[in-house]
Amino acid sequence: MKDYKVINPQSISNWIFAGVLSSILLIGSVLWFSLIQSITERTERSVLHARMIESTVTRTFEALEISLHSLSDDLKGGELSPSHLQSVREKALKILAFAPQLRQIVIVKDNNTLVDTQQPQPQNINLSILGLQAPSSHAYSLGLHIGTALHGRFLPLRDSYPDESTKLEFIPIGFWTRTNAGEKVLTVATFNSHYVKRYITDLQLDDNNQVYLTDFQGNALLQTGLYGPNRENVIAHLTTILHSGKDEGVSTTAYDILPLNITTTRLLTKYPLAVSIVTDFKGSFAVWIEQKRIFLLILGAAIATLIIGTVYIVRINNSALEMKEEVHLLSEVVENNPTVIIITNREGQIQYVNNSFEAISGYKKDEVLGQTSRMFKSGEMSEQEYAAMSRTLNTGNSWHGELQSKRKDGRFYWERASISPLINDHNEITHFIALKQEITEEKEFQDKLRLASDVFNTAAEAILITDKNNRIQMVNPSFQKITGYSEADVLGKTPSLLKSGKHSPEFYENIYNQLKTHHLWEGEIWNKRKNGEVYPEWLVISSRFDLDGNIEGYVALFSDITKRKRDQAVITHQANYDALTGLPNRNLFEDRLIQSKTLCDRNKTEAALLFLDLDRFKYVNDTFGHIAGDTLLKLVATRLTACIRKSDTVARLGGDEFAIIIPELSSAILVEKIAKKILSSLTEPFVLDGNHAYISCSIGIVVHTNDNISLEELIYNADSAMYKAKTKGRNRYEFFDEALNAKNRERNLLEKDIYCAIERNEFHLVYQPIWSIDGQHIHSIEALIRWQHPTRGLISPADFIPITEESGQIIAIGEWVIKEACKFARKISLEGGTSPSISVNISSAQFMKGGVVEIIKRELENNNLKGANLIAEITENLLLSDQEDIYLQLKNIVALGVELAIDDFGTGYSSLSYLKKYPIKRLKVDKIFIDEIVTDVDDLALVSGILSLANSLSLSTVIEGVETQAQLATLKKLGSPMIQGYLFSRPIKEEQMLELLRNNV
Repeated sequence: MKDYKVINPQSISNWIFAGVLSSILLIGSVLWFSLIQSITERTERSVLHARMIESTVTRTFEALEISLHSLSDDLKGGELSPSHLQSVREKALKILAFAPQLRQIVIVKDNNTLVDTQQPQPQNINLSILGLQAPSSHAYSLGLHIGTALHGRFLPLRDSYPDESTKLEFIPIGFWTRTNAGEKVLTVATFNSHYVKRYITDLQLDDNNQVYLTDFQGNALLQTGLYGPNRENVIAHLTTILHSGKDEGVSTTAYDILPLNITTTRLLTKYPLAVSIVTDFKGSFAVWIEQKRIFLLILGAAIATLIIGTVYIVRINNSALEMKEEVHLLSEVVENNPTVIIITNREGQIQYVNNSFEAISGYKKDEVLGQTSRMFKSGEMSEQEYAAMSRTLNTGNSWHGELQSKRKDGRFYWERASISPLINDHNEITHFIALKQEITEEKEFQDKLRLASDVFNTAAEAILITDKNNRIQMVNPSFQKITGYSEADVLGKTPSLLKSGKHSPEFYENIYNQLKTHHLWEGEIWNKRKNGEVYPEWLVISSRFDLDGNIEGYVALFSDITKRKRDQAVITHQANYDALTGLPNRNLFEDRLIQSKTLCDRNKTEAALLFLDLDRFKYVNDTFGHIAGDTLLKLVATRLTACIRKSDTVARLGGDEFAIIIPELSSAILVEKIAKKILSSLTEPFVLDGNHAYISCSIGIVVHTNDNISLEELIYNADSAMYKAKTKGRNRYEFFDEALNAKNRERNLLEKDIYCAIERNEFHLVYQPIWSIDGQHIHSIEALIRWQHPTRGLISPADFIPITEESGQIIAIGEWVIKEACKFARKISLEGGTSPSISVNISSAQFMKGGVVEIIKRELENNNLKGANLIAEITENLLLSDQEDIYLQLKNIVALGVELAIDDFGTGYSSLSYLKKYPIKRLKVDKIFIDEIVTDVDDLALVSGILSLANSLSLSTVIEGVETQAQLATLKKLGSPMIQGYLFSRPIKEEQMLELLRNNV
């Protein structure tokens, strides 16, 4: 290539350019130094003005402090009497006369105004907004406190606030004084802030200067301009000065190297205030430009000259640059071409390679220049092929083909080559040029494509490929084998031709939604072969994407699972059905029960579960043999199935136990109808190998919804109901009562806790006195048991006593009650005087067990008590048993001197005969007859009759549950029974009972 040289520009142009540029720099420097000097002068003036303002404010506040201090001295010396306060007010008025910066002086004690220079009769002012509640003062100050700047002329009265619309402002100044009597008094003066503003105006500050008087927290007390835009900078600068310990400082806000404004701050020497002056330079630039107009015009002319000169020089050099760019562009195209370019001479020695050659082969240019191209041979191409290539090139023709070459690191790669000879004007071959492109990835892709094609054609699964419009583009041989359709039958059509009709439109819509969202769907589907046969298949559909990520079609893979479904059905049947009867077994039964509960929840209905146990099946099995027993079970299964609906389920759970699930129950009548039908059906004779067998069944029924009950609990409840039917005579059905179940669970928990209650001392006794009807004397005391459960709290005896009686725990608890009651009776006897007897409730179960007499005798002896110290309360039910053993025990108790009382008289089977037979001395009338005695004539008559009966039999009576004065008044009309109830005393603890007895004595 020809090498072009750039023409040099004229030297005079360079000199002109350099001169103009130097002039511009010189003028710019002068102007810049002028601007900096102007800024410096304004900054120094701001510092001076800040000091002057600070000095003036300090002197003003010092004079004010001295005046307020003199008032403070007068306040200390007096007693704050009216005359004293009048003299203080006159002095305050004199101070105002000589202090034009003040408008008002007020003296306050305990938020009440004592003196006000504005009015002879002072009114209370609003202290809460003055900022003097928690004042701060300087160490050198005599006690002056500076409040918050407010709008207005005078201090606002209590419950009123400053008028923000007025232009008048003042600063409240406080001075606290403690009088000789120790009283704190606050003197408040209103400082006229315009006094300082006038002084600032007289200073004739520079334009755009703004002055602020602030406290150390940055709150403005006085300002000559808007404070908001500069507040953040002022506070930051003030904080810096306070932390540094200095009295003043200057901070600059700049844009790059150009200052925008300067903040000058000066702290007052004696007061927690600061003077800040913000100097804004934005408006100053216009003045400076006007002053330096001549210099700026010269600078503009110099810049224009520089531009013209630059244009002239550039135009001269453009032609040379264009030539150079052409050469450079051609070189760049060859050097950076993605195609490998190699140039060799006729002998095959390499004379040029480009950058792409280095990137692909791994060789550097200086490593291959002068070498032959045979250094890249991989050995894949034979010598004969190289000879044929050489003959083609030497005849002046080009060679095209694929070569496998070797990189510098020894790895092989494929390239597509085009080699041509270069022929000169004399028709002679001078060089060869090779253009090559690497095709390694392309070759690998072709291999993968061949492999994919082999897989596609040999796969056992059917493969179907569609475009984005769901038109079939390709199917494999397995597709044709499974469906019976050839490729020609389906190309261009949609897969809908395979639909079996067994699925709803919603099923296919779900598939398309899954593909749209997740680009994948997998599941079981039923399709139809070409011959019309419907078959199941396992189908996987996934989306295909192009290089830009757009969907270009779908791929479906499926396999025929007919045989697998058949095998699975056999396994499922064996796992879920009883081998003998063909009925669902326990596994399928539990699954159906779960479905039934789900239906209940979804449809808000009820369902029923029936448990059946065959009666006399063992007898049949033992009598006629096991084969006959198996035959009987099959016949039972047939009859049970005939008794139910198609939607119901009969299951054999094992042995002679069956279960029936009735879902979506419309009414309980239907369950009873089915149960009766089953009972009737199974009582019919069964013919077993010529013999007649007779059986029946017991049925337990539980009706349920989808509540929180578990399957185990549901089955347990049905089983419990079935056993209940057996215990009632068999050949019947019984319903399970959920309320009873809950009560049983609660009783079971309490029963478990009762065993540990005595050991853990959870039981204790309380005592309720039994009074004379006038409420003056205590005749006896009833001992009542209470249970303080560690987690449930106090449990009523009505809840746990019946459990203890059924479980037999009442024996130990009853003995403990007698023992504790006798101990308390001993304590009462030691108090002296006549001791009331202690009533103890003794359960019928204790008498049935025996040993009550021995326990009472032992405890009386252990506590050195007489029989009269104890009363044994029994119930009517004990007497109704009419057992000789009971009579003897009661007789022996009375022989000990213990009195017998019938508790809750009238609530049981009351009989006059046992009152005559047994040694009863006291009747206790139950509370149920007393609750309505005031208004119910029947209750009144009944109680009156009981009292008359007791009097005629010389029995004492106790009325239980007296709670109102009206009830007591009614009872007084009927006689003089003893009274027990909340009206006189609730059951109380032992210590309280002893104290009550002492007071009663």
